[in-house]
Parts: sequence; C-alpha cells; structure tokens
Amino acid sequence: MEKEFEAFWQTNKKRLIEQAPQDLAEERRNTTRLNTAGDWLLMIFPFAAMVVFLDRQFIRHELLNFIVSIAVGVAFMGIGEMIKPYVTGKRRVGDIDADIKTYYYEKFKREGKL
Repeated sequence: MEKEFEAFWQTNKKRLIEQAPQDLAEERRNTTRLNTAGDWLLMIFPFAAMVVFLDRQFIRHELLNFIVSIAVGVAFMGIGEMIKPYVTGKRRVGDIDADIKTYYYEKFKREGKL
C-alpha cells in the first residue's frame, strides 16, 4: 500500500499540493512571500554582501572580482534560506509538503484511493 501511494504521489504531486487543505495551502503560499521584516532582511543580506565584497576589492582583477562577488551573493542567499525558519518563524516549504503528503497518505489508507 505504501509503495502504491508513493508511485501515486510522485505522478500527482503538483496537483495534490494545489488541492491541499486550506490551512496547509495558505501556509505554503505565505512561506514564500516577503511579508515579515525577517524576509526583507534576508533578501537584502546577499546584495549587501556583494556590494561590500566589490567595494573592498579583495581581488585586483575587476572581472574576476565581479564573478567572485556574484558567487558570494549566491552563497549568502543559500545561507539565508537555511536560516529563514529561525529568523521569520515560518516553516520550510519541504516541511509543509511533507505534512500535505501525510494528509493524503492518511486519506489514502482510509479510503483506499484518492
């Protein structure tokens, strides 16, 4: 039964997430929005790191300095995504998707199909 549900989940994941219960769907939409001060700080953080890196000119070659500053910005964006739940109090999209999957799995066990 579990393997059957996993196959069904993999083929219909997008549709099931779109049709999730209202509270989970709303939480999923809100977690990606910039609606808290922490969201805005985490969005500005990578750009500020890039500007500081460009301004300090750690690398003398201008093009290489620009490329490395972009890499620094991408790294800080990744770090920001990792610490986002702790700064904003929002759950990760993957955690919400796991709850949606659990909801549908329980429904699948009760009804035998979706």
